[in-house]
Amino acid sequence: MKHAAVIALALTASAVGASRSFQDPSGLRVSVVRSYRPASAKTVVDVFCRVPLLLVSPIGQSGEGAYRFAVTVRDSGGLELVAQSWLTPVRRQLLRTRGASTAEHLAFAASPGRYTLTVTVTDSASGRVMRAEVPTLGFPDAPGGSDLLLATDVREASGAGDTVARGDEVRRGALFYVTSGTPVLTPQSSRLAYYLELYPGSAQQLQVATRVVTAAGAQVVAAAPVPVSVGAGGGFTNGVVDLAGLPPGDYRLEVTATGPDSQVTRSAAFGMTGFETVSQAAALVEAADWPANLNEPQLDSAYEPLIYLMTTAEQGVYSSLSVEGKRTWLRQFWARRDPSAGTARNEERDRYYEAIAEANRRYPEGGASAIPGWRTDRGRIFIRYGPPDEVLERRVQQGVSPYEIWKYSRSRSLKYVFMDLTRFGNYKLIYTDDRRETSRPNWADLLGPAGLRDLEQND
Repeated sequence: MKHAAVIALALTASAVGASRSFQDPSGLRVSVVRSYRPASAKTVVDVFCRVPLLLVSPIGQSGEGAYRFAVTVRDSGGLELVAQSWLTPVRRQLLRTRGASTAEHLAFAASPGRYTLTVTVTDSASGRVMRAEVPTLGFPDAPGGSDLLLATDVREASGAGDTVARGDEVRRGALFYVTSGTPVLTPQSSRLAYYLELYPGSAQQLQVATRVVTAAGAQVVAAAPVPVSVGAGGGFTNGVVDLAGLPPGDYRLEVTATGPDSQVTRSAAFGMTGFETVSQAAALVEAADWPANLNEPQLDSAYEPLIYLMTTAEQGVYSSLSVEGKRTWLRQFWARRDPSAGTARNEERDRYYEAIAEANRRYPEGGASAIPGWRTDRGRIFIRYGPPDEVLERRVQQGVSPYEIWKYSRSRSLKYVFMDLTRFGNYKLIYTDDRRETSRPNWADLLGPAGLRDLEQND
């Protein structure tokens, strides 16, 4: 089996088969991904739906919600072939989370022909209805490849008993993909997984190229072709693309498999979001009545960087609270860490937010995606340990991505190597001797002989 590999796309200067998708003005998004089964000449249609919870209302005093999810499939003559529906409960915490949504998935087999897929979501409390209608096609004969499946994560089955997909996962052989059909990446979660089945008809050695294009078709980044062997019965190609630093917007991932006498190109849509403007953290704690002086967006800005300090018991509570509850949570969080309880000033709180503001000033990344410095690898290490005692920067080197080597030698002996793997200005931690952090398995290959010498000379 071919394992998923991380592909770092480098900057560079046909006819495309694409999975179908539809988005209702309400925000209901439906995507269709098709694959082919030669033995039965059937098309397997996977339907992915992302249901926005903005229009789902709480039921009674419980604060919980629910909606009825219904799917029908009709052939070109209007005959109903599939009709399924189920009730999906929605927890109170999700209904109170801005921008929250849930995922629905089903699959069915179709003979050659044209079909109309209708998805209806009905809010149980108010009766409001969201509806989407998507045309789809059962392959008339064996295609060169399936539609392209995109996901925000992928894992391999842990053993023979690991056969059931979890949560938003769909299974492809021994691989499980986390997907809702049309992934939306963030600067913090920027890895895009893909899976493409290939049906060449005979055993072939294919060259598979991957690139990202804008919604208008302009190429943004591309990877060099890699060889993939496919047997006579078909096979697949898959991988994980690291898109750290890609500016916010709508994009398509395009995968092209080229053989001796054939070429298959498939593409699918995905999005990249940016972070909202982050308030200057230091300014948030200047007022004596903190946090009573903060509105909800400011409270959220003060809360988000605390991920580096929170205990397990403190996680997963804040987002479900009211505005006043959030103020109380922050007040109690810092009271537990106040080195001089009973005084007007909380020195540890002030020091931490000052470090956040300084990390935002020094280490913002991603160009137009505006990743705040505290969310970056360099910012995280800076916040924990302060400025490094020594820094070695290598911006331009033949065949090696830009990197930085940080060394702490006064109160501890620690080294960190950060590398701009995608050349978007987004530096990832690839090596460290800090046990609290993780090095990449191939860090030495990424750094190269000259970088290894730099690391040794930096002792």
